[in-house]
Amino acid sequence: MNHLISTCLAVSAIALIAPRGANAASLSINDAGAEGSITFSVGQFDTGSGFALDGTTVMAPGLGTASATVSEASTHSFTGQFLTAGALVAPTSGIIAFTEAGGGISDILTFTYTGGGGSPGAFGTATLTGTFVSDLDPSSLVAPPGATLVSEGTPFTFNNTNITASATSDVEAAVPEPATVALLGGALVGFGVIRRRRNRA
Repeated sequence: MNHLISTCLAVSAIALIAPRGANAASLSINDAGAEGSITFSVGQFDTGSGFALDGTTVMAPGLGTASATVSEASTHSFTGQFLTAGALVAPTSGIIAFTEAGGGISDILTFTYTGGGGSPGAFGTATLTGTFVSDLDPSSLVAPPGATLVSEGTPFTFNNTNITASATSDVEAAVPEPATVALLGGALVGFGVIRRRRNRA
C-alpha cells in the first residue's frame, strides 16, 4: 500500500514539473467568405493589449478565441500581442498584393512583427501590427512598390515564432464579356428561328 501511494505521489510530482505545451497565437483574415465582408478570426493573444481591430478590442489578453466581421472597400488596421519563447524569425515584415485573374489587385496585406523573446526558452512579448486593404470588384487598387504578388483565392501564410497567421483574398466572380453575351444572344435567336420553322412544317 505504501509503495502504491509513493508511486502515485511521484507521478503527480512529475506531472506538476513537466513543461506545458506552448500556446500559439493565431490570426486568420478571410475575404473569401460572404460577398462584401471580411472575417478576422483570432486566438490566444495572451498578453499586453490582446488583439484589436480598427482600434476596438476583439479579444482581451487570454487563451480563448474570437472573431469580427468588417466590410470590404476599406482599410482595416490590426494589432495583437502574444508571448514567444524565443526570438522572432525572418521575415518580420511584408507587403502582399493579391492579384485578380483578369489583372488588377483585389486586396493588400501589410504586416510587421516586433519584440519577441531572447534565447530559446526566454519568454518575451511579440507584437503583430498591420493593415488589410480590400476593394469591391472590380478593384481599383494598385500594388505598392516591392509588394509580393499572390493569386487571389490562394492563402498567404505569415507565421512567426509562436503564432500562425494567414490571409485569403476572394476570387472575383467571372463577368461575361460583351462578345460572349452577343454570341449567346445570337445562338438563342437561332434556336428560336429553327423551332418556329419546325412548328410551321
